[in-house]
Amino acid sequence: MGCCSSKPEAVASDSPRKYTVTNEVVSTPINTGRYNKLGISTTDPSLLIKGYEDEPLLSLEEALKPFDGKISHLDNQIKEAKSNCHYPSEHNLTRDESAALYLYLIHDKGDTVYNNLQKSWDLNDREQMKPWFKYLKLLKSGLNKLPDAKTEVWQGTPYDKDAEKILQSKSLQLYASMGLSSPTYQQVKSDLQGKSGSKAILVGYQHVDGKDVSGYGPNTQKETMIWPGVKLNRGKQNGLDKNGSLIFHLTGKSKPVEPPSDNLSNQTPRQESDTKHFVCPTEKCHNGCRGRHPEGHCYGFER
Repeated sequence: MGCCSSKPEAVASDSPRKYTVTNEVVSTPINTGRYNKLGISTTDPSLLIKGYEDEPLLSLEEALKPFDGKISHLDNQIKEAKSNCHYPSEHNLTRDESAALYLYLIHDKGDTVYNNLQKSWDLNDREQMKPWFKYLKLLKSGLNKLPDAKTEVWQGTPYDKDAEKILQSKSLQLYASMGLSSPTYQQVKSDLQGKSGSKAILVGYQHVDGKDVSGYGPNTQKETMIWPGVKLNRGKQNGLDKNGSLIFHLTGKSKPVEPPSDNLSNQTPRQESDTKHFVCPTEKCHNGCRGRHPEGHCYGFER
C-alpha cells in the first residue's frame, strides 16, 4: 500500500495562528503538541485564498516553483515526499497530490513547507498567500478524494482568557481555519495537561468538512485536516475537570437529513393498512398504488 516511512512524531511550528483578514483573532501560546492551536478566526480566512481553485492542477515541483531559493533544500524535500508518501493510494490520489499532503503533514521545526505556509497565513495578507495558490490547488485536489471525518475532532490550547471570551461571545461569528485536529479527545487533553494537570481549553468540531488524513504523513497518528472558511456555530460548553479546564463544541454545516426510503418492504403491515387509497375514476390509469392493494386504486387519491 505504499505507506509513509516511520519517523519520530512531528511537532507543530512555533508561530501562533492568526487566520484573519481583520478584526479580533484567537492567538494561542507557543507549544509543542500537534493539535494545541485553536483553528478558529473571527473573520473568514478563505478570503485570503479566494481564487486558488482557478489555478491549473500542476506537478508538485511546478506548484512550489514560486519558492525556489526561498525554502531551504526544497528540491530535497519534494524528492523525500515523493519517495515516502502514501502511494499508490486506495483513495486514488496521484503521487503529486499525496506528496503535497505529506509535505503539509511534516511539522518539524525548520524551513519546511508547512512552516513557510503558516508564516504566510500569519501575515494576514492576501498578496502573501497568492504564491501558494498552485500548491493549495494540488493539496485540495488530494483532500477532496479522502474520506470525511465521521466523528467530532479536537484541538486545544493552554487556558487563555481572550480565547475563552471569543468562544463564549454570542456576537462574534467564528470560522474554521486551516489546520490539523485529532479524532481523540484524550490525545489532545494529554498533550495539553500532561502530568501537571494544568488548566486548558479544548474545542470539539463537528460537520466542518474535515478530511481523514491518517497515514498520509510521516507518522502513524490518526488525524483530521480542516480546510479554512467553514462558518461555525457555538454549541454547549461544559466544565471539563477538577482543574477548571473548559470544553467547547463548535458545529459547521448541519448534518444532512437522510431522505425517506422508497422501499416499502421495511414497513409494517399496520402502516400499510392505515394508508387510504381510493378507486381511480380514470380508465387504464398508470398511477401504480403505493400500498399492496388490488388493481384499480390510485395513489393520487391518498388522503
